[in-house]
Amino acid sequence: MADSNMTYAQALNEAKQVILQQAGRIKADTDKLKTQQQMIVDQTAALSERDARIKEHESRIEHLGNENRDLTASLSEATTAREQADTIINRQGERISGMQNTIAEMEQRIDEMATQLADLTRERDDLAGRLPTSEDADALAQMAALLSRKVAGAATTVKETRPPGLRLAEAA
Repeated sequence: MADSNMTYAQALNEAKQVILQQAGRIKADTDKLKTQQQMIVDQTAALSERDARIKEHESRIEHLGNENRDLTASLSEATTAREQADTIINRQGERISGMQNTIAEMEQRIDEMATQLADLTRERDDLAGRLPTSEDADALAQMAALLSRKVAGAATTVKETRPPGLRLAEAA
């Protein structure tokens, strides 16, 4: 339209050209808009997915926080139980030490008693060696029997030979 002598056909061609150029630009702009819309849709989907992941992470963090709290409580209980067990073990260790000392003392007393027993056994054996044997006891019994016969016979002889006044003095 820069030239005023233009014919209707030329003007129509030129308008057609402008329309085609604008249609091309509109089409390009439409493609750009569709691409941008798709990008927006994709980014919205990505954002939604990220939001869902964030919610999952928040839920997981909350779960882990609860689990951490529970584990802390369990750890506290286990620590308390361990301390109590250590106390019991220490007491039992002290009892064991006391018992070991008592055992050592008893072993010492047993050794002393064994020594005493050995001494008493030696003394008994020594005394048993000094005691008369059964043969000695038989011989002693025979001698006692002989002496009692002789003493009895001598007593009757002494009675017959003594005067009656001497009996009181002999009896004393």
